[in-house]
Amino acid sequence: MNLRKYILFLLVSLLFLQGASAAKTYLVTEHEPVYPGDTVFVWVPIKNTGYGTWLSDTVVKLVPANNATEKAVHVLDDAVVIGSIQDWNEMRTAKFKIHVDKSAVEGEYDFHVHITSKGKGDSSSNSPTTTMQEDRVLVVSGTPVVILSNSSVKTVAPGSISEVVLEFKNVGTGTARNLYVDLDTTMEHLSKAFSIVGSGTRFPLGSLSPQDEAEVRFTLMVDALAQTGVYNIPLKISGMNYTTNDYIGVGIAGITDFELSYQESGGSVLLSVANIGVNPANAVSVTIPSQNNFNIIGSSSQVIGNLNAGDYTSATFQMAQTGRSDLKVMIQYTDATGVRRSLEKKLPVKLSGTMSGTASGNAEDQHAAMHSGGSNISRQAASFIPYAGIVLIGIIGIWQRKSITEMYKRLKFQRQREK
Repeated sequence: MNLRKYILFLLVSLLFLQGASAAKTYLVTEHEPVYPGDTVFVWVPIKNTGYGTWLSDTVVKLVPANNATEKAVHVLDDAVVIGSIQDWNEMRTAKFKIHVDKSAVEGEYDFHVHITSKGKGDSSSNSPTTTMQEDRVLVVSGTPVVILSNSSVKTVAPGSISEVVLEFKNVGTGTARNLYVDLDTTMEHLSKAFSIVGSGTRFPLGSLSPQDEAEVRFTLMVDALAQTGVYNIPLKISGMNYTTNDYIGVGIAGITDFELSYQESGGSVLLSVANIGVNPANAVSVTIPSQNNFNIIGSSSQVIGNLNAGDYTSATFQMAQTGRSDLKVMIQYTDATGVRRSLEKKLPVKLSGTMSGTASGNAEDQHAAMHSGGSNISRQAASFIPYAGIVLIGIIGIWQRKSITEMYKRLKFQRQREK
């Protein structure tokens, strides 16, 4: 008798299992949709589908079916006791509290339902029996967040043409579908400065799943008369289920340039430097590098300070020109972004004879005097010997001329007396 009861119980339990787990079902959630970061309650209905079966001390567990579910969804209740299910088709509901991880992406997450219960009857039927229902599914709806992750252009110059590459990334947890990027340069200050050449102002991105990336390319032309400064070009990212606004930051930096001129003054060259650009130049220094046809006496580099647009100042150098060529000048400065830059200029120079001819010899004599001490005096004395000889010959000529004149006068006087 007991054996027949036990077999009947097993058959009824098997029918209960088949009836309870035959179809794939979704978890009933506290609210819909469920997003990453949510903590919600879910319900699992348990129904007694075994005729004449009495299930007592029933315990239900909600178990992740795979690693993806285990990482994304955390079941906060270990087990739920729903008591006895006595009658056929009687139902109890197990309520679980779950937390969806913030990094979980949208999708369906599978769970198993473990049901442990005892039957009513003799001691053999009171042994706990565990059954499992599969394919309980939790639907998580993600939130797409599409950002402009990188722009290939930061600074442009007036009159320039640049290829711009904009990179976009979905850093959210949901898929953004059928996206487009629209650029807006219609505002007056933007339309005067920028033009998007050849491709319009709308660019497709397609659909972006979480962590997907995409890029758009276009040609940006900057007006030659554009004012310097930082411009924010608005852009709109929109699609079937997503819309957001962002902007491209573009700086227009004016060209920094210098104009040089010179003037001779008292054996020196006064070199004037003018800032003819539109940006200030800070910590400006002027260096005359070593080069053929020019000899620099003393320092070859000078710091002339800060030059705003339109300002000029001068630096004085001692130099001699030994041949015909342009003077190379190196200008170093710090730009508005704090970057130290160098610019080489060439200046047509033609120094006067005192600087270009004899000045060369004088420069060499000064250099020799600085390094050879008193020996230079004898060299200078020797250089005056030819001139001293000429003077001496002149003096002798004058003295001889006077002696000859007096001798002629005496001879003439004697002849007159003889007559």
